[in-house]
Amino acid sequence: MRLNFAAQIAIGTVAIQAVMVIVLMASGTSLIRDNQAEVLERFADQQGRLLSSAVGPGLAYADPGMLQELLDDLEQDTTLRYAVVEDADGRRMAEVGSVPASLPEHDGLHQQPGTLEMGIPVDLAGQHLGTIHVEYSTDDIDALATDLLHRNIALALGVLALSMAAGTLFALIVTRRLRLLNLGGQALQRSNLEYRLKVTSNDEFGDLARTFNNVAAHLENTQSEIQQQNLRLNRSMARLESMLGGADAILWESHPETGYWEFVAGDTRELLGYPVERLARPGLRVRRIHPEDLPRVREATRDPAERPRPVDYRFRHRDGHWMWLRDILSWAADDRGEPVLRGLTLNITAHRQAADALHETESRYEEVVNNISEVIFRTDAEGRWTLLNPAWEKLTGFSVDESLGRSLCEFVATEHQAEADQVCRTLMQGEQDRDFAEEIRLRTREGNARWVSVFASTRRDERGRVIALFGTIMDISDRKRAEEEVRRLAFFDNLTHLPNRTLLHDRLRQSLAHAHRTGLHGAALFLDLDNFKDINDTLGHAVGDELLQQVAARLSTITREADTLARLGGDEFVLVLNDLNADQDRAATQAEAVGRKLIELMREPFPIGGQDRHVSPSIGATLFSGDHLGVQEVLKQADLAMYRAKNAGRNTVRFYDPELHRAVEARFQLETELREALRRDEFEVHCQLQVNSDDRPVGAELLLRWAHPERGWVSPGEFIPVAEQTGLIVPIGQRVLEEACRRLAQWKHDPALRDLTLSVNVSARQFRHGTFVAELAGLLEATGAPGHRLKLEITESMLLEDIDHAIDNMQRLRELGIGFALDDFGTGYSSLAYLKQLPLSQLKIDQSFVRDVLDDPNDAAIAEMVVNLAHTLRLDVIAEGVETEDQRAFLMHLGCWHFQGFLYGRPATIETVEALAGTGEPLAPASGENDS
Repeated sequence: MRLNFAAQIAIGTVAIQAVMVIVLMASGTSLIRDNQAEVLERFADQQGRLLSSAVGPGLAYADPGMLQELLDDLEQDTTLRYAVVEDADGRRMAEVGSVPASLPEHDGLHQQPGTLEMGIPVDLAGQHLGTIHVEYSTDDIDALATDLLHRNIALALGVLALSMAAGTLFALIVTRRLRLLNLGGQALQRSNLEYRLKVTSNDEFGDLARTFNNVAAHLENTQSEIQQQNLRLNRSMARLESMLGGADAILWESHPETGYWEFVAGDTRELLGYPVERLARPGLRVRRIHPEDLPRVREATRDPAERPRPVDYRFRHRDGHWMWLRDILSWAADDRGEPVLRGLTLNITAHRQAADALHETESRYEEVVNNISEVIFRTDAEGRWTLLNPAWEKLTGFSVDESLGRSLCEFVATEHQAEADQVCRTLMQGEQDRDFAEEIRLRTREGNARWVSVFASTRRDERGRVIALFGTIMDISDRKRAEEEVRRLAFFDNLTHLPNRTLLHDRLRQSLAHAHRTGLHGAALFLDLDNFKDINDTLGHAVGDELLQQVAARLSTITREADTLARLGGDEFVLVLNDLNADQDRAATQAEAVGRKLIELMREPFPIGGQDRHVSPSIGATLFSGDHLGVQEVLKQADLAMYRAKNAGRNTVRFYDPELHRAVEARFQLETELREALRRDEFEVHCQLQVNSDDRPVGAELLLRWAHPERGWVSPGEFIPVAEQTGLIVPIGQRVLEEACRRLAQWKHDPALRDLTLSVNVSARQFRHGTFVAELAGLLEATGAPGHRLKLEITESMLLEDIDHAIDNMQRLRELGIGFALDDFGTGYSSLAYLKQLPLSQLKIDQSFVRDVLDDPNDAAIAEMVVNLAHTLRLDVIAEGVETEDQRAFLMHLGCWHFQGFLYGRPATIETVEALAGTGEPLAPASGENDS
């Protein structure tokens, strides 16, 4: 039996309501019963309390009359059936109503239908007085409870009836709307997608109707789109058929087990000569595939692959000719999940023919590239080789495999490295659009270098960035050798291989420009062999040529790389010297020294033809600097100077400028005389006292003097610079130190002199000498001189060249007790940052500042600065060249407490100074001219 939806809703609603009514009735009945019992209990409790308190006094006094009177009052209550009062012994003291023969034995509440019996104990101060037995009728309360129960049942039945009516009405209303929805669904089932429900409410059924209408509209739109897609699909299929026909291709899908084509798109008759019906069967296709290709085709169709897999094979057309086909195979699953094999078959006959032709072309190209004598290369965007032909290995000895991945610059000879790096960088950064051609030298595996010509072009991407270089490398070593030979013949003397007149003019022109630019001097030495014509005429030209070759070789041994030695012709040579001193006198001295060295070099005999031949040169020298002399003028001056040398007796050097020549000769004469003076011990050591603010001697400075046997006293300012330049200052300074140590060793035994210090000037060359510290230490030990009484005076210029070495020497000497005074302070350029690192004990104010300290504010400020600096560094300070009392007073005002100068005496012999200092008295100031 089938119930419609309305009946199901009605029955369900009534059943639910019935259960709810029954539960409600049971709950109401239980509630009424519970309330009735609760009312009786409360009544009993209330009455018990009242009666207990009422009869308590009567029982306490055992007064039956009082108790009876109380019970008589209770009898007025119609619900009271009886009441009895018993004392503690169970005797009845008073009673009222229909008292039963036997009373309940136990106290408490006893409820029975229609009655409520209570036994109420009466206690007073913890003493039991008696018991009250009372029984009431509960008929009124029971009747009221029964009436409430009847009303509850009637109400539940009424609610049940109303629920049934409401459920039935609800079912009818709901099923009516559902019937409308059912009609709509049937319309959709009939494909009536235009059917719409009428929306009459805003409740859930209204929302459901709107949803139905939206679904119907969506289905209508979807149907329209599907129709459009089908139309487009049909068009696409037609277009695909047309494209496949134009591309000589067909699409197909086959069952992998049977090989049967279940779907084919494309004109198989046009492509292969057979209709689809025949090609769909695998037998015909297998017979038409070339036997050599058939195993490869079967393997490709048998082994599934994740990606499309191509296979090329030959297929015999129906007309009998062979054609190349390519199947692009892919595995997929159909709509049932079964595996299928899909393929695109292309006619690649023309492609294979083109590939074969390309392969033939590439083979010919490879044959040419591998056998060509030039290196062909290609690089990537970073300049690394990606292609090299075998000519590379023939050229360099490096194999192609070990060279790939490296750059050209790695194989460039060292002298061309910077140039090659710049060229590669310029090309790879795209800064140069033109082709590149350069001649460089590549190193070979054997360590040799070969000249090559590199030609390269750049390849760029669409944004103009260089992505590759390609080009050629040609061996041009033979051409370079030929060019070098031509150059040698053009610029070098064929006999001596020295630069010839042409190259000399070019080099001399560069030297003139260099001297003008740097401010340094240069020199041209014109050398002519004395009496060479006699040798040439008497011994023959072969001997003369051999002599010229040996002369050129010997002269080349002392020629610096920056200089140029050339042969003008015949027996004439020119040596161009560069980078001589900026000072003209010193530059002349340097040129003179080179000339004399050439003369010394030529003193040795030349072995020619089994005999020793002697030849001497006459050398003319001329200086050039920033003046605008031409090449011809310089050579003319040197040539004239050379004739002056010949006129002076040959085998000598003469300068173009007579005055300059005399100065140079005087300097060399002074050097010669210095050496003789050192050998003859012509130097004397004098002293000049140093005093404190009390004019008492505190020390002395040793001063070197030269008593020339012919010229008399020679000024130290004249011979000391020459001694410095020649190195003679080292032995001269050593003798002064020896004298100082001997004197100090003697003074330490003399009470009047033992507290004096001796100051010795040390030259820069002497101080930097490698054995200076060791020799001085040995001298102190040998003489027994106290090191703390010896003070070395050094100059600021001494510290400029190697400050670290100077500090190291000073520290080592300080360990011997030797003190240091910075002489001529303020005239040099030493850094104050280094000054605080030096282990000095004294600063010395130069006499050039002291001389005008009273008249020149600048000199006064410098003197004050030196004093303040000495105090800041906790150094002693002494002023030299003090000549007047006013100078002494001014210096003392500045804080200088030690003095040296003509105010206290001129330099004198050591014995004279010992006599003055030995008195122990202050020195009497005396002014005079300062020429120390």
